[in-house]
Amino acid sequence: MTKHHVPYEPTMSLQDTSLPHNPWLGLRKSNHFFENEEVSALLRRALFYARAGVPVHFRGNAGYGKTANAIEVARRLGSEVRIMTGNDWLGVEDIVGRQVGQTTSSVVDKYVQRVRRSETKLRYDWQDSVLADAMIHGHTLVYDEFTRASPQANGMLLSVLEEGVLVNTDPLAVEESIHAHPNFRIVLTSNPDDYSGVNKTPDALLDRMMTFLLPRYSLETESGVVAARTGVDIVLSRRIVKLVREMSSTKNRCSMRAAIMIAQISAMRLRSASLSDALLAQIAADVLNGRGVEVTTKQIAMYLNESKSEECQT
Repeated sequence: MTKHHVPYEPTMSLQDTSLPHNPWLGLRKSNHFFENEEVSALLRRALFYARAGVPVHFRGNAGYGKTANAIEVARRLGSEVRIMTGNDWLGVEDIVGRQVGQTTSSVVDKYVQRVRRSETKLRYDWQDSVLADAMIHGHTLVYDEFTRASPQANGMLLSVLEEGVLVNTDPLAVEESIHAHPNFRIVLTSNPDDYSGVNKTPDALLDRMMTFLLPRYSLETESGVVAARTGVDIVLSRRIVKLVREMSSTKNRCSMRAAIMIAQISAMRLRSASLSDALLAQIAADVLNGRGVEVTTKQIAMYLNESKSEECQT
């Protein structure tokens, strides 16, 4: 049976898209966490170590689900979840806490006539960091992209991960050290060391945590995640995921975030009108081009047509 290629004719106009009154409603992410056996197996292992008090570390390429898995593990531990994000401007004081001001109070004594005595008191105001607060109250801290922070700042984690103690050398600190609440847990995420803006993870830190290297999800799992995050049906989700994988090369492979964005915009369109292949091709081309993938709308439209023909044959 020979394949018949339908010539590409752009029938989509950006003006024919009936946008909702509030476009952010169409782009809002779902709170639903997708889980199948592939995801469950990972979570079971991570939770086993986290409940035993071992710091858990998810490491992998951007868009592979590190943060989502870290937050889900933290949520299932049952304590309040706190989130801190690593950045190159993050310093030691962001890890331990800082002075945020000072309070001055004055008292004037007029007890003895013609004698006036005044007394001034100065008090420094201290603010605990997110980490310190989580340690005090027994919360679970998700330290996202922690290797983007400076090595000096992350060096303060050594005693936290090893002994559950945060040491503060600032003379103005309320406490010289903070001992972790028994329920305190920490889950970390990071990109590989060769990513831009990422500092090499010291072996001393890696030795104190359980690291899970996240590969790319299977087609079925990725399709399920995209459907859960955006609200599109699983058929359209799988079609988008396969499109992104096919169109992006090995050198410039797009992460799952590209598929999620295409699906989010498609879901917004489907709230008010139908989604043609021409429009889907235009959306995909715009998203992929913005991520360095050199592909045209015509090429994507031809791929969609061919893949639909193959599905009909099977």
